[in-house]
Amino acid sequence: MLEKDIQIELIKKGLKPSDVYKALNIQRAHFYQAIRSSNLGNKTLLKILDYLGLEISLSLKTKDSK
Repeated sequence: MLEKDIQIELIKKGLKPSDVYKALNIQRAHFYQAIRSSNLGNKTLLKILDYLGLEISLSLKTKDSK
C-alpha cells in the first residue's frame, strides 16, 4: 500500500532497502511484507516509518453525489 511512497523516500534520502532492514535488524522478506501491507498498525511498518522519519496521515472527504 505504501510501497511506492517508501521507495521514493528511500531515493530522496540516498538509502537502499537493505540499509533500512539491516539497521532495524529485520529480515528482508518482513521488510517487503510490511511496506506492501494494508495494515497500517503493522509493527514492522511503523518501525520502518519511524526510522525514515515518516508518519501515516489519512484524510476523509465527502463523495461527490451523482
